Amino acid sequence: MSLLRHWKIVCGLAAVIAGSALAGGLVGHGLARRQFEARIDPANWNEHITHKFDRVVQPTSEQATKIQKHLDAAVRELQAIRLDTIGRSTNVIWRLVAEVEQELTPEQRKAFDTMKPRSSDMTLDLLKVKAPPAESQ
Repeated sequence: MSLLRHWKIVCGLAAVIAGSALAGGLVGHGLARRQFEARIDPANWNEHITHKFDRVVQPTSEQATKIQKHLDAAVRELQAIRLDTIGRSTNVIWRLVAEVEQELTPEQRKAFDTMKPRSSDMTLDLLKVKAPPAESQ
């Protein structure tokens, strides 16, 4: 086998391996992202735990109805806690930005402006957070 043919085979195999690794990485990243987004979506919390609870505990229909009411209330409470936490965290970030700006020279502030968060970066819409639904009782 000639040296040129040997290098063509090696380069071809390397391209196939690189292509496979890239495709696998992209597919894996997409799947991980979907799982992460499903986990952070409060709408899925209730559904996920209900399915698991039904499969493991196997409650009667009467028990399931009562348990679902408790679960709905808990999810609403968790959503409210999440919104409060995000709001409080955002306040801490803005306070930090203001305090840091006070310590900087005008030239440093211009440089800091390029790296500090914008108001549009810190919205609940961007974080895909919705207000919890009102309790219907």
